[in-house]
Amino acid sequence: MFGVALRSRDPFRPLVVGLVILLLQALIYREQSQRDFERVGRFVRAHQRRIVTLLAVALAAYGIALGTFTASGSDAYGYVSEAYLWARGTLPRAMPMTIDLPFPYSDQMQAPLGYRVGQAAHTMVPTYSPGLPLLMAAALAAGPCGPFFVVPLCGAMFVWFTWRLGERAAGRINGVLAASIVATSPVVLYQSLFPMSDVPAGAFWTAGLWFALGTRWRDTAAAALCTAVGLLIRPNLLVLCAVPLLQVVLTNRDGRWGLRAAAFCIPLAPVALGIAALNTYYFGAPSNSGYGAASELYNWSNVWPNVKLYGSWLWASESPGVLIALLPLLPPFMRSVDRAVIRICVLMCAVTFACYVSYSQFDVWWYLRFLLPAGGAFAVLLAAGFTGLARAFPRPYGLVAATAALALVLAARVSFAADKGLFGSTGGGERRCVAIGEFVEQYLPENAALFSMQHSGSLRFYSGRLTLRYDWVQKESARDVPAAVERAGYHPFLVIDDLEASDVRKEWGLPEDRPLPWPVRARMRELGGVTVFDLATNPERVSPIALEPGTAHWCSAMRPLYRR
Repeated sequence: MFGVALRSRDPFRPLVVGLVILLLQALIYREQSQRDFERVGRFVRAHQRRIVTLLAVALAAYGIALGTFTASGSDAYGYVSEAYLWARGTLPRAMPMTIDLPFPYSDQMQAPLGYRVGQAAHTMVPTYSPGLPLLMAAALAAGPCGPFFVVPLCGAMFVWFTWRLGERAAGRINGVLAASIVATSPVVLYQSLFPMSDVPAGAFWTAGLWFALGTRWRDTAAAALCTAVGLLIRPNLLVLCAVPLLQVVLTNRDGRWGLRAAAFCIPLAPVALGIAALNTYYFGAPSNSGYGAASELYNWSNVWPNVKLYGSWLWASESPGVLIALLPLLPPFMRSVDRAVIRICVLMCAVTFACYVSYSQFDVWWYLRFLLPAGGAFAVLLAAGFTGLARAFPRPYGLVAATAALALVLAARVSFAADKGLFGSTGGGERRCVAIGEFVEQYLPENAALFSMQHSGSLRFYSGRLTLRYDWVQKESARDVPAAVERAGYHPFLVIDDLEASDVRKEWGLPEDRPLPWPVRARMRELGGVTVFDLATNPERVSPIALEPGTAHWCSAMRPLYRR
């Protein structure tokens, strides 16, 4: 325009220009600007319930539309398959292994991802705690798609109770801000796409905290039930139960704090004892879990690395604006908030982080999901920071500052989520597991035994065939294992992603510079590539089948395929 090139590559520059114009408007037309802000505030307060309902529905719709809706990998398969086993009454008993092979690692081979060898000989048990699988088992009443709707619905619940908690902390607008912060959190968006426990944990722990602020006996009962479900989902957070319990004691107004505390503990006691008994039966001790012994998972040497990791992930995904969450703790900004609510939110965040600061180290940003039980409390602190900023300075300048900070933080978070592909077709890559499972069910024999690792759970779910973990096979006996499987009456196959080929060569002692020595039965080139090899002594001489990943939503063609 007039010889000047105008380019737009991201929203930040026009956003900054718009905020500068907003500041100029406030400086030049102060009274009009203040009336504009007041009009917006009246609208938000009048329609807060509709706005929050829209946010909750939007997050649930996001999880349904873009979610994987597949029992793939370790976590998703583990939770969904456990739901079927609980619904059938198979669990909590340990499950017997299918075959007996003459190798010391025979049992380990037969436990797919999401399961591990049990204490009793020749059995396997689930890795994951029963909280989410039991919710999914109840959802099976709505059909085979039911378990996959649990996380999206819990996302809506997460937004709703964060709003109620934020409203209690600093008013209606603060509640809407808190709900908006949760609904746009990158880690919440990411975990809403997978049938995993993180969003449900955040929903129930936030609900428990909000009910704990109530003064009625039914509030105490609701807080206890929500906390008990949260504990059943995340049993390692037993100490976190002290936070809503403390709030229940502090908010009692009838002097019966002992009875209130006892009533709160009534649902928690059987959950804690049941988890301890289940851990002892499955893993050998109350403090053990499917992930290992507590002494293996927690170590003081992890503390400082985890402080740096979680700090860097929070800074990157939530933007430097996370520091605004500290404002409600400072005297100039404390006048506009309920200090009791702010204190309990701070305690919730601190205790949750303390539960994981010495936990095993991970190297991906979305392990912030561990901290989602305090996600609602953190959103309230951040919203209260914006609210305190707006109220601490003369109008409309405080409002302008808070609006500018909020806009920049939300834009940075959404931009981070977009860069990580959270608004794309995340489920497409996972649905290849359905295509592979359907191929196995339709084209491979009933006695097929599938060596795999990444697909060891999903192949069982979608084909009903036996799977064996190739990563447990030892080099010295690798050549004998397929033959032993044949002698047991099974036809051995190998199903791997392209990235797993080097692992197979390493585990089975095969040359690194040569192709895998077995004939190809089927091949999918897309989405990283998946290959089905025939390991039989006398494989069938058939042309390889070219597979294509499914594009339809998982539920659009769902059949009750889960058999094992």
